[in-house]
Amino acid sequence: MKTKVAKFSDWISPLTPELIFSGRQAVSNLLPWNDGLLFLLSDPSEGNSQALMFRHPDGVVIRLSPVGMNVRSRVHEYGGFPFTTDENSVFYCNFADQEIYKQTYDHATRKFSEPQVITSSEKSLVRYSDLIFDGNRNRLIAVREDHRNSGGDAADVTNQLVGIDLSTDKLPVSTDHQCIIFDQSDFVATPCLSPCYKMIAFVSWSHPNMPWDDTQIQLVALDDAGLPIKNLEVDEDCKSSKVQPLFDDQGELYFLCDRENFWNLQKCSVNLNTTAANSLSVIKRSGEFCGPPWESGRHNFSFLMKNKVVFSQINKCKWSLCEFDLQKQEVFEIHRNLGSLERIFCVDNAIFYLAATDSDYPSIYRYDFFEKTKDHAPKILFESAVPRELTPQIISKPIHFEFPSASESFAYGLFYAPKNPSFMAPNGEAPPLIVNVHGGPTGTARSGLNPLHQFWTSNGFAVADINHRGSSGYGREFRRALYPEWGVVDVEDVIAAVHFLVGNNKADANKIVIRGGSAGGYLVLASLAASDIFSAGVSYYGVTDLELLAKDTHKFELRYLDNLIGPYPETEDRYKERSPVNKLNRIKAPVLILQGDKDQVVPLNQAVSLYDKLRLTNKGTKLIRYPDEGHGFRNPETQINALTAELDFYRKNLG
Repeated sequence: MKTKVAKFSDWISPLTPELIFSGRQAVSNLLPWNDGLLFLLSDPSEGNSQALMFRHPDGVVIRLSPVGMNVRSRVHEYGGFPFTTDENSVFYCNFADQEIYKQTYDHATRKFSEPQVITSSEKSLVRYSDLIFDGNRNRLIAVREDHRNSGGDAADVTNQLVGIDLSTDKLPVSTDHQCIIFDQSDFVATPCLSPCYKMIAFVSWSHPNMPWDDTQIQLVALDDAGLPIKNLEVDEDCKSSKVQPLFDDQGELYFLCDRENFWNLQKCSVNLNTTAANSLSVIKRSGEFCGPPWESGRHNFSFLMKNKVVFSQINKCKWSLCEFDLQKQEVFEIHRNLGSLERIFCVDNAIFYLAATDSDYPSIYRYDFFEKTKDHAPKILFESAVPRELTPQIISKPIHFEFPSASESFAYGLFYAPKNPSFMAPNGEAPPLIVNVHGGPTGTARSGLNPLHQFWTSNGFAVADINHRGSSGYGREFRRALYPEWGVVDVEDVIAAVHFLVGNNKADANKIVIRGGSAGGYLVLASLAASDIFSAGVSYYGVTDLELLAKDTHKFELRYLDNLIGPYPETEDRYKERSPVNKLNRIKAPVLILQGDKDQVVPLNQAVSLYDKLRLTNKGTKLIRYPDEGHGFRNPETQINALTAELDFYRKNLG
């Protein structure tokens, strides 16, 4: 292949928007079952709905849920773990009606029955997630989110932990006939049963906290019927984020906690005869064991055997799978330099997990702990297909960088240099730069293969994926450095990152654009208002009016702004001052706004209000609405259209 010398703006990529979004089957979630594996697979040909798949022990993969079923929960709008099993059946949430369905497996024929509805709710007003099976009482335990009596007011939506009787003569079980196990907080998540089925542990929290701020681990004793008889809080007085409770085979309770800055492993010896339950640190590492639980039901550690814990750890955007010997107090790295890592389960002496690298999409891995072959290494059991055009020759690998920002602080990012085997730039030419800002704002830049980044770099752009103060992966202190300075310190970090990269000849100072979605869309607009260094900006379903958001969003994030900005209306002036819609006269660069009409997190009125006002003074403003999309675009046609429009927008405004 002959390489052509051409300006960055003249590079043409073989990676088209159609290629990026039309052929990618994404693997998510994971659960070992009957010597095989259950997992979810999204297919662009079905609008990226999620099918429940089963991998037989011999490697044969079959589809379990029928076409038309989308296995996905809407709890907290972002969802949670949507399926579980008993010995012979699987149970899962269907997105369309949010009911729970059951399918039974016939071992002789290796076939599943037709779906049977388990719950009977009203017009999708009741939602479920984080399902577990209570084998002693033949019931499901689930997080239930109830909108029936809210009248459309998010504050009146309830979250409870419930039991659902699976007796055949009682199916489907109506909402009013489900057993309430816990309803004493605004939110619950991630239940787990003790080995003896006499206790259940789960996470709870209440407004104004988010689950990465201050949560409780609840320990509830159950009677023979499964009703709660006693309740304890673990580390009741410790203000910290406690997540992912899990019992070992001996009935000891473990969980992840960030009270010493990083989410590390804690242990609680359970004794319900006492009036308090306290934990001790098991592993102290200068790295996070998990990320923020936007979706509940995550599994970032598991027990391999009596004295061994397997866990994930992130450092500088790279994940490692580690094994910890509780007796020897030794850590061994099993799999390193991963771009993402989650859903860790141990069965006998095998470790199953879902991981991505900087050159591959998430795949299901197996590691056999006692295998002693020369080439002992994790094996891929099922992998997401990577388009053949995404070759090693075209993939730009991320480089983690640290840069100084305001107030003697530092922030971080991943830098992707332009790369295309068909082209090279003239000597001395600096590339145009796309500054990508993640959502949350507690999210994080990930080093796993991102087809969008490769689309941009192969089209002659450099990409800087920024982890500003407030991002996850660097500890509690860094994450909370944004409180109550959202729209201030993150803006400082984004601008500082641009100056750092330009100063190191990594980007053309006259060709800088910024893009982001949700909270990242807000950061796009706030940065455009704060600096003229950007030539254009693209906001995907971004926050524009903080006062509107405080009054109109879903329950999960209803009080999120209390910490990010301050309580409303007590700090009303601060909301007004930081809202991009109130400083449009400062936004000189053209703006592309992309918005789903059915967005419940950042409602449509945010985008419409911004566009109506901004277009009066900024002729480069453009709004594209997608009638059937919510928060985050899922339909491949939408994704293709949006990416095509974004590239055209950059080409037009960068020359």
